[in-house]
Amino acid sequence: MQQMDDGSPVLSGLEKLLRETDFPWSLVLIGEDQAGKLGTLTGDLRREVSTTGDGKRIPSGFSYLGTEPAIAWANACQDRLYPVMRQSIESFDPRWRSIRESLDGRHYHYVSLGPGDGQKDKVILRDLRHDNPQLCYVAVDMSTEMLRLGVPPVISGLSLSRSRVLSVQLDFSSWDNVAELRHMLNELFGEEAVLFSLLGNTMANFDKDTELLKVLVELLRPQDRFVLEVATTRQLNDTLAQEAAEEYGRSRTFREFITSALMHYTDLRVDVDGSVLFQGSVEAERALLVKVIYQNRTRRDIRIMLPDRTGVSFPRQDTIRLVVIRKYVRDHLKSLLAESGVHVLDSSHFDFGGSAHNGLGFGMDLLVLAAGAETSPPNDADRFWRFPKR
Repeated sequence: MQQMDDGSPVLSGLEKLLRETDFPWSLVLIGEDQAGKLGTLTGDLRREVSTTGDGKRIPSGFSYLGTEPAIAWANACQDRLYPVMRQSIESFDPRWRSIRESLDGRHYHYVSLGPGDGQKDKVILRDLRHDNPQLCYVAVDMSTEMLRLGVPPVISGLSLSRSRVLSVQLDFSSWDNVAELRHMLNELFGEEAVLFSLLGNTMANFDKDTELLKVLVELLRPQDRFVLEVATTRQLNDTLAQEAAEEYGRSRTFREFITSALMHYTDLRVDVDGSVLFQGSVEAERALLVKVIYQNRTRRDIRIMLPDRTGVSFPRQDTIRLVVIRKYVRDHLKSLLAESGVHVLDSSHFDFGGSAHNGLGFGMDLLVLAAGAETSPPNDADRFWRFPKR
């Protein structure tokens, strides 16, 4: 019997095809059972009745699943009345350049956790390629539609070789998934350094935001770095919390995006204008919290069809939480990150124009993180005991 070649004609043929074709193929590695994700969504839409958004919910990340939600998100990013995302995109280039030197000119590969529309990834990749022309780009997202939306424009805009680009469908909030992602990166890159990113205030949308960062820290080795972008505020008070809620509520395209998952996965007749509520509050001493909820404000109970084709009751005044959003207080940001096992190497800040209240404004912070606790330079006493006189 003829011995089979260890090489795979599928993988070698794909690499050749991706290098040579002009057709916009995207290589996507599917890491999860999508039916299982829909089961999670269905379970969260069956939660208890609550008039305050603490029962039924769209889990973090599910807002982007499906073609319609992905397109709605892209439209919201271009909205002049949605300043958080639009201004964070427009200001990203100079903020990135101001922290670039802290990466020490290493030859990084780039792993984007939630690439969005790819505009920020394009800025980072253009810069990293100067130091490492052979870099690879790995984009990771729970939504294959978001990967399809964001990755191809990066490839075409930078003329990247498709054989050096990999899209990975994976929920990176899971410990098990992150462990598998780290294993895959080890196989791809060995000991070569990797730059990870979590941009666009994504961390702030998770119920357990610092727990998410603790999960992602498992990706980091001493040679790796992590770029994190978060929305920030200088102070915490109820007035600013209400202002933060109104900032999001002014954008109709953001309302359309945030309700698109309801329209995509249920048969609910969505009232974008009258039933979407933005509630601001102060979350302990750490952040302004905006909770966006959909409330049944009709005069009757409604029955909703869910993705598994079963129904659930949606009584009068009951709510479905669509998303949570935070603006972190800047003075406590380093200590907040330290709780997750990382320390800040460098940072840059951008103030949003027109959002100030009594001189206290909102903005975006871009930070370069490394794993572990921050180490201080040795003082004279440290040097004395480390190198005792002979």
